[in-house]
Amino acid sequence: MTRLGRGLEALIRTGPESIDKTTGITTIKIEHIIPNRFQPRKRFDQEKLQELANSLKENGIIQPIIVTKRDDTQYEIIAGERRFEASKLAGFYEIPVIIRSVSPKEQLQFAIIENVQREDLNAIEEAKAYQQLHDEFELTHSQISDIVGKDRATISNFIRLLKLTEPIQLLILEGKLSPGHARAILQIDENYQEDFAKQIIKEEFSVRKAEIEARKIKQHGFKPSSKTESFKTSPDVFSDYEYRLMERFKTKIKISEKNQKGKISIYYSNRREFYALIKELESEKHE
Repeated sequence: MTRLGRGLEALIRTGPESIDKTTGITTIKIEHIIPNRFQPRKRFDQEKLQELANSLKENGIIQPIIVTKRDDTQYEIIAGERRFEASKLAGFYEIPVIIRSVSPKEQLQFAIIENVQREDLNAIEEAKAYQQLHDEFELTHSQISDIVGKDRATISNFIRLLKLTEPIQLLILEGKLSPGHARAILQIDENYQEDFAKQIIKEEFSVRKAEIEARKIKQHGFKPSSKTESFKTSPDVFSDYEYRLMERFKTKIKISEKNQKGKISIYYSNRREFYALIKELESEKHE
C-alpha cells in the first residue's frame, strides 16, 4: 500500500521538482529551467547536439545539470547547457539536476570554465566572456587567468580580438579566420584590416604567411597582390610554401627558383617514407 501511495504521489506531483532521497539528486520538470543568462557560448553545433540527444535517449543523463534557484518555480542553468538543449531535443519531460546557490559572478565563471575546459568556445565568444568578467565584476586579467587556468598574456590576447571590427569578428565566429590570423590583422592600421582579412581568406594564407604580409603592410601600406606576383617576388613566400608542404607531407621539402623557373625537392630517409609519399601524392591526384 505504501508503495502504491508513493507511486500516486509521483503521478499527481504538480511542483517543479522532486528529490531522490537515496541519491540526493533533484529532478526538475524541463519547463521550469531557463538557460544561463551569462552563457558565453552563443552557437551550438546542431549536428553534434542531435548526436548527444540520440545518446541521451539511449543511455539517459548520467551527469546531472547544475542549476541555481531563481524563485519558487524557476531554475537557471549554471553548467550543462548543452545537455539541457539536447534533453529538449530528445523529448525529455524532466531531467536530473544539482541545485547550488551562486552569485552572478560565480555563475559566469562556472559557464566560462565549463566551456573553456571542453574547448567549446569560439575565440570571440571566449574573448567576450573574459571582457564581461573584467567589465561587470572588475576582475583584472591576472585574476581571470587564475580562474580559468590560462596565463595572463593569453587572456589579454583574447580580449584584444574585440578591437577588430564586427565583420572580422564574424569571420572568426564562422571559423573562416583563426585567432592567429586575427592577431596578424591587429598588427596593421585599422583602415586596412577588413581588406587584409578578405585577402587572407581568398589566398588561403597560413598564419605564418599572414604575419609576414602584416609586417610588409606596416612598412609599405596595403597593396592587394595576386598569388603569382607575391610568389615570384618574395623569398618569404618560398619559405611559407615549404612550411605548408612539409606540414602536409611530413617530410623535408625545398623550393628553389631562378629566372622564374625552378624545382620542388621532396626528401625521404628510407623506402618506407618513399612509398608513403608516393601513396600520398597518388591520393592528391584523385581528390
